[in-house]
Amino acid sequence: MSSKSVVRRSNTPLLTYAILAVAAVGFCALYIYHRTQPQQRRDSEDENELEDTTEPQPRRRTERRVPRSQDRELNLASRLFRGATPKKKSMSISMKNVLLWNPSPDPEAPNHAFYENIVPFLHHLSQSYVIHLVCPINSSREKEQILGLLRNANLFSSNAIDERRVLFCETQDGKIHIIRHLEASVHIEGGTNGEETVEMVRGFVEKVIWVMQGGSAGNSAWAESSESKLNVNRNQWNNVEICQNLWTSSLNFELRNR
Repeated sequence: MSSKSVVRRSNTPLLTYAILAVAAVGFCALYIYHRTQPQQRRDSEDENELEDTTEPQPRRRTERRVPRSQDRELNLASRLFRGATPKKKSMSISMKNVLLWNPSPDPEAPNHAFYENIVPFLHHLSQSYVIHLVCPINSSREKEQILGLLRNANLFSSNAIDERRVLFCETQDGKIHIIRHLEASVHIEGGTNGEETVEMVRGFVEKVIWVMQGGSAGNSAWAESSESKLNVNRNQWNNVEICQNLWTSSLNFELRNR
């Protein structure tokens, strides 16, 4: 009995020390936990605050950027609209008896010249119309002579007329075919013998201007043209304007009122 009691007495302090050691370790762990937990909370709160402050910024910037870009687009569109030029209408002109006159009786030796003030008139027309010039010729020499007139008048270099839109043919029928193919908004025909051309092309253009004396101010041809020499009913010419010369035509008034 005495030996057992000795053993029990010797084990009691050891058990006590073990319990105290476990308690001390638990206390230290609890102390460390409580010391570190607030710091972790603060760190997580700081991170959340950073996320809260950083995430909305791109959205706010995007919200600001959208109306600014729209404003820029609207401003650009308005500037383009203000600076845009309306699309030009097309015009075909029979050169002879409208722009040119030829005092030479020899078709093999042409001596074409512009009517007075026709060149500045063409420059003004080119601001509103894309101009096509149509001209029947008898020879290559006549073609070069007419092209030389246009070049010397700076109509090509000033872009008033595109040289590729100067169209030559050999016959009157060829001229009519070209005019009908172009289907311009306005066609200008010239000369007292232009009635047949007017009749043949008036259904293919919006308006025909028949000029009797080209750039001159004569009156003789006007009297001759008062009645039709052909079997043509001019009462059906709803889109044909007959005038003495270009200066008395509606085109001249149109240019003045621009």
